[in-house]
Amino acid sequence: MEYDQEMEAGQARMAVRDWATGYQHFRQAHDLGHPVRGRHLTAHRAALKAARRARHPGRVLYQLVFLGFASITSRDGKPHQ
Repeated sequence: MEYDQEMEAGQARMAVRDWATGYQHFRQAHDLGHPVRGRHLTAHRAALKAARRARHPGRVLYQLVFLGFASITSRDGKPHQ
């Protein structure tokens, strides 16, 4: 799947309250969108939202730390083709 497809799949799982599967789709989207700052940060925010909804403190902490780190170190690149 491509970045947009993973994000859409994650949102679809969130809509039916399947937080764990949504989180996994957002993690995949993160990997695919990593070179593009906006996509990278959007995937982290979506994964954070899924982790919060699932009440998974370890994942929440992980996403908070890496979202903060990514927001100051991420550079914009070109999407994978």
